[in-house]
Amino acid sequence: MQARDVMTRNVMTVGPEATVGEIAAILVRHRISAVPVVSDGRLLGIVTQTDLAHRSETGTERRRKWWLDVFADPDAKAREYVKSHGLRAQDVMTRLVVSVPETASLAEVADVLDAHRIRQVPVMDNGRLAGMISRADLVRALAEARITAPAPRPDNGALQKAIWEAIRSEPWLNAALVNLSVKDGVVELWGAVGSQDQRHALRVLVEGVPGVKRIEDHLGLLPKVVAA
Repeated sequence: MQARDVMTRNVMTVGPEATVGEIAAILVRHRISAVPVVSDGRLLGIVTQTDLAHRSETGTERRRKWWLDVFADPDAKAREYVKSHGLRAQDVMTRLVVSVPETASLAEVADVLDAHRIRQVPVMDNGRLAGMISRADLVRALAEARITAPAPRPDNGALQKAIWEAIRSEPWLNAALVNLSVKDGVVELWGAVGSQDQRHALRVLVEGVPGVKRIEDHLGLLPKVVAA
């Protein structure tokens, strides 16, 4: 799936002349955390809840200790003043906006959200705003994903081979220390792993192999010195 498949297309936007009060009302009324600033379909910036968090009207503008204020960058202080006192979208908006193309995969979108620690990101089509995609959209896509019918169960030998191929493809596991047996879709795991995290990951990996019905875990944990 791509961003265009799950993004919100009917996006609430504002123009650069929108007032801070109007923007705040939109965020509250529509229960959203950000609103793009658009002119003639072009994305100019975005105003988020964070951009409006430190305002003179509410007495929440940033205040430094006096000894830190002495050494503060004057330009940074000027930008903070605009953020806390600016009256219009063009004053308070974040101009360097992270975005993704319509064709971005959902994995790429998730990586962008994580890397920049943001809740949502604009989706662009040839330089124009096409929509917005949020963490909630990714969760909704997961909820709406069709559960495919289970694949025909392979014979024990084929299933065991498939599991070993999956195990040996992962760099976080020492496959030489693991053994397994398969019977009618039931997989018994033996041997040792380096940590509980590896144990959990191994179970997830094996459960993801088509044909696995149940796992019986007999794994042990290596002593810390050996595991290192």
